[in-house]
Amino acid sequence: MPRSKATEETDKLTRIAIVNSDKCKPKRCRQECKKSCPVVRMGKLCIEVSPNDKLASISEELCIGCGICVKKCPFEAITIINLPSNLEKDTTHRYSQNSFKLHRLPIPRPGEVLGLVGTNGIGKSTALKILAGKQKPNLGQFANPPDWTVILNHFRGSELQNYFTKILEDDLKALIKPQYVDQIPKAVKGTVQQLLDKKNERDNQNP
Repeated sequence: MPRSKATEETDKLTRIAIVNSDKCKPKRCRQECKKSCPVVRMGKLCIEVSPNDKLASISEELCIGCGICVKKCPFEAITIINLPSNLEKDTTHRYSQNSFKLHRLPIPRPGEVLGLVGTNGIGKSTALKILAGKQKPNLGQFANPPDWTVILNHFRGSELQNYFTKILEDDLKALIKPQYVDQIPKAVKGTVQQLLDKKNERDNQNP
């Protein structure tokens, strides 16, 4: 009996293993992720980490998505995300191994408003930087980033090919207004009132 397409897609699931570099602290734990991994117990290097390492490394090819390492990590530094395999060919950007992957891009169109909505860490800022020409998409090849010729060929036949061509040829200018609210305390000092007083050039503040 032939297998259904849904079954085949399930079998083809791929995974993204994300290790939070701020939370992962091999020197302060017992490497529970590695010790509890069933694949490691079978003798395969699915998770590589030692007390001397700065960060654990997880092989997405060997990972079976059991989620045991996620539960065992005392610092909650690991996230395993199952993805349909058809997203593999649509990777737009990835910063490094065991970091998140941005799949596809929103498409800006003349005369239309485009909104990006979602939780923190899903790639909204990265997508905006790429669309603004501030960051070159590496198509997931973080170790050997492609040049623009390869990138434009990747988007060949789509609206994004024409969009990026205009950005590169300065026929289109994209402006981006960064809003890093969490960085405000590092850039300015004082209370809100003190800052308002300092910038009040027209002397029109209400008492």
